[in-house]
Amino acid sequence: MLVAQRVNDFITGLRPDAVCDRCLCEAMSFNSHAHAAQITGALGTTSDFDRRQGQCSLCKNERTVIRANRT
Repeated sequence: MLVAQRVNDFITGLRPDAVCDRCLCEAMSFNSHAHAAQITGALGTTSDFDRRQGQCSLCKNERTVIRANRT
């Protein structure tokens, strides 16, 4: 499975909750936060996801987060 698809599935599984890149990176065992940010940045340009400032549902910190929109 492609990494981007794994990220998509993880974020969609949290719906309606949002997750920050740092928590996503830890959950997906990425070596770099930049890798998570690159994927979530791309997903955030689609109508299926919303990327903005908000509270992460996992760490509860105020950061840039991404959430899956309702389908």
